[in-house]
Amino acid sequence: MRWNTRRWVAVLLAVFMASGTLRAADDAQDATAAQLSGITDKLNEADAVKIRDFGRYSRLLDEVEPFESKLDDEQRAMFHFLRGWRATWVGDYENAKVELEKVADQSVNSLLRLRALSTLVNLLGVGHRYEDAFKRLNELQELMPSVRDRKARFQAMGEASQLLSSAGQFEQAEAYAKDMMAEPPPGETVCKGAQHLLRARREANRLDTIDPMFLDAIEQCEARGDDVFADSMRADIAAFYLSHGQPEEAVKLLTEHRDNLRTLNYSQLLGEFDSHLAQAYLALGDLSNARRFGLSAVAGAIRDEFTDPRRTGYLVLYQVEQRLGHAQQALTFHEQYMAADKAYLDDISARSLAFQIVDQQLLARKTEVDALNKQNEILRLSGVLDRKEVETGRLYIFILGLALLAIVWLVLWLRRSQLRFMKLARRDGLTGICNREHFVEQAERVLAYGARSDRGLCLILFDLDHFKNVNDTYGHAVGDEVLKRAVDVCRRSLHACDVFGRLGGEEFAVLLPDCSPAQARARAEQLRLSIAATAATPSRPELLVTASFGVGSTLQCGYELHRLLVVADAALYRGKRAGRNCVFMGDTGDIPDSPYLTEARG
Repeated sequence: MRWNTRRWVAVLLAVFMASGTLRAADDAQDATAAQLSGITDKLNEADAVKIRDFGRYSRLLDEVEPFESKLDDEQRAMFHFLRGWRATWVGDYENAKVELEKVADQSVNSLLRLRALSTLVNLLGVGHRYEDAFKRLNELQELMPSVRDRKARFQAMGEASQLLSSAGQFEQAEAYAKDMMAEPPPGETVCKGAQHLLRARREANRLDTIDPMFLDAIEQCEARGDDVFADSMRADIAAFYLSHGQPEEAVKLLTEHRDNLRTLNYSQLLGEFDSHLAQAYLALGDLSNARRFGLSAVAGAIRDEFTDPRRTGYLVLYQVEQRLGHAQQALTFHEQYMAADKAYLDDISARSLAFQIVDQQLLARKTEVDALNKQNEILRLSGVLDRKEVETGRLYIFILGLALLAIVWLVLWLRRSQLRFMKLARRDGLTGICNREHFVEQAERVLAYGARSDRGLCLILFDLDHFKNVNDTYGHAVGDEVLKRAVDVCRRSLHACDVFGRLGGEEFAVLLPDCSPAQARARAEQLRLSIAATAATPSRPELLVTASFGVGSTLQCGYELHRLLVVADAALYRGKRAGRNCVFMGDTGDIPDSPYLTEARG
């Protein structure tokens, strides 16, 4: 009897413990369900505050991350989108691309796909993957009409405007920006559209004055907490002040808002502020602050990227050290500026070329689809022809054959167009001679051949004297005509084997194969006399233009193009200081003081 009692007690204890375990499991399951039910709220909150409160946004994502495996498809897509957006914001482009592509390529939610594509277009553009960016932009433009959410369409138009503007497609960029301003969605204002419109007009050099509309837009940006867009417009306005000789206004505008910008953790925009401040302080003669902000612009740039702020920062640092007489430091910064400037210009060309390539690919793809449709039509008509008279059938076949020939001709024409675009990418759009990139490529090839055959070569570097005064006095249209007339005069005096290119602005270079220094000096003098003896433009016969020349030879410099350019430019600068409209021979002793490729020197 005692044994049975113990047995029952043990059974009761086991049942009690089992029921407690089950109750604990149910409680844990209920807690997990409660947490999952709040996930959507956290994701929506993170989406709402991601620009205004980046810290809160990141904390919300971290809270959701432990439950990733338990999210449904809609929540998971939203989580990947927000995580990709965060990685884009902090510059982690590889992880951002992976996260956003999951949504853009796999989500069945067209609204979320549009938002992911918008962010992906921005990411690929910032990451210099321009061909991929324009392909994704095409997907975004095709998807946009099917999405009714005005806020998502608003964001998509903003990214489209920004990317198109960076590739020089300013008309399309302005059209999207104006659409954004015409009908902003609830909760938005004209702020973002105005920012894209201001940037497009400034980059297209269509900004003559600061429209009060933009100042009103900045106030609306600040009222909504969109400080990034407000400060971006301030950066563009400061650049306008600098280009119009108002450095004091630029300093006043930027310094008032720089401290607030630092709290936004947006290094790219801070770099723009600092580069503009460096230029402004240099123009005011404040070398200490010019150096300070020049160093900040260089240090704040994304690693291994050659952006405009980094390029400008190196240029200001070079000019500061040159004014202080620190030749070695100036040369170091000058070399860094040259590398950054070349990479920046190459990047601009890459954007434009990527747009043209993708545009041609899309047109070719459409043509291929049309060709397939024609072929299907041919097959259908062939079945009809079998039931008709032989003579009528021959007539139809003849007509269809002509259609196929027309399609083949169109495909060939498109191919020739692609080749033509590639050729145009090597020429300067205004003068028709080699652009900087193509001149460097051709010159290095000719120098390599000269080195192998032990033949001397000379480099002539020249620019037009007081050209900025021509633009300021008569306008850019007359300035462009002056450049074209000067190039035409030089072409008549050059040989077929000479390499002639425009390095930028009013600066040109000529590489003379198989040429001695004395011959190069004589030919430079001939070019100088020809330019001085020719009226600058038919519309302004009274306007006389002269040029200053510097000559470098491989006998002193060797066969390295960079060294030839630096020596020739130093000689050119000595000619400028000697009174302009003259020819100076280069000397390797001039290298430490060479101001090669400085801005607005003439």
